[in-house]
Amino acid sequence: MSAPYTGPVPEAQPQSRGCAVVGIVAGSLVVLVATALTGWYVLGNGSGDTGEFEAAPECAQLQNAVLDELMPSHALETEEQIGGAEAPFGAGWQCRWATPEGRAVAVPAFASAVTVAAPEPNGRETAAGTLRESASGRETHEVSGLGDEALGWTEEGPFTIGCVATRVSNLYLETCYSGAADYEAQRSADEQEILDASEVLAEAFVEDL
Repeated sequence: MSAPYTGPVPEAQPQSRGCAVVGIVAGSLVVLVATALTGWYVLGNGSGDTGEFEAAPECAQLQNAVLDELMPSHALETEEQIGGAEAPFGAGWQCRWATPEGRAVAVPAFASAVTVAAPEPNGRETAAGTLRESASGRETHEVSGLGDEALGWTEEGPFTIGCVATRVSNLYLETCYSGAADYEAQRSADEQEILDASEVLAEAFVEDL
């Protein structure tokens, strides 16, 4: 389903990208933390259908060719466990990758992922509730053909962030991506390009599950 991202690549590469890169990376953390705090306190109370995932995939398991294509020379900057055995929403990981600072080798960009495996006895319903809560209050659109259900949206700010929330059985997966328009990192890339890239990356993550 996935394909490498083929957006435009600027011709010039300046020496440094300055504070703009810091702003992009800081923005990704805000999105992750906000989702983690507001999206996952949902208890299932239905059929008792647990689902197929006993544990959420770790960050290393999400590494793929699409991530490499979107973010050449990227590094894993955040790898943190969330939830746990006693958490009603389940347990999983939050991950964040970013292009390196300093001498420009790639257009500044970051990607993030949150994976949560919902627990017994109603894992599928809990994961579905997590998706609904995460999308609540946002202007979303359906992403067809991705997992059991998926919704996409954008977060506006100094740099546009594209996100896709996906449910696969009892697993909740949230993927976000943002990038600069060029090596100077003075402005965000086109909103549609960012949203398309976030969907392509989400598809790649799902295929690797």
